[in-house]
Amino acid sequence: MRNIILTLLTFISLSFTATAQYSEAERPMSMGMKNSLSLSVNDLKTSKVEDIWQDYVKQYDGKTKKDKKMKEYVTDAAKVYYIPGLSTINIYARFEERGKTTTEAIIFFLDGDRFLSTSYNADQMKAANEFVRQFDIAIQKYKTNQLLEAEQKKLKGLESDLKKLVRDNESLHKDIEGYKDKIAKAETGISKNNGDQEKTASMITEQNKVIEKVKADLNALK
Repeated sequence: MRNIILTLLTFISLSFTATAQYSEAERPMSMGMKNSLSLSVNDLKTSKVEDIWQDYVKQYDGKTKKDKKMKEYVTDAAKVYYIPGLSTINIYARFEERGKTTTEAIIFFLDGDRFLSTSYNADQMKAANEFVRQFDIAIQKYKTNQLLEAEQKKLKGLESDLKKLVRDNESLHKDIEGYKDKIAKAETGISKNNGDQEKTASMITEQNKVIEKVKADLNALK
């Protein structure tokens, strides 16, 4: 179990050592086709990805609400301090299922009346890419914690199995000691029984002699 966790943590660490690049393209949202960054998330329900998003954006002090009709999250006046030239920015996020096991997170960054893009300001878009990368890391941390909990549960099960095996082993040893006592008593009983058989057989021989003598005395009286 420990090796599995360490392997996964090492993989995650290496995966995010360099700045990850996320797909930049115009995609549909509540305000039309706008520039965005997208992230594919595997093996998590869409609802869970949305939960992680809501927790993630809290650190940027914006006010987040969900437009249920448009199926879109809006965070107003987020303070993403590392986006150059901006004190606050509005962030839109959509989460769309892609098959049974994949969710696509699509994130838009609105500065006033324009959406961030590499063509308009490469430095700002690079910082937006970092914002998505940090969200990606939050997702991977959640998944790794889930794996850790699952492996810890397996460990508890194995430890419980070991305790039962130890108890069974102790019980079997007690059984063996009990059997040894019974065998020792039986061996003593067998030895005594053999002696009693010899003694009784001898008594039978003597008794037969007595009977023969009595018979002889009886015949002499005729």
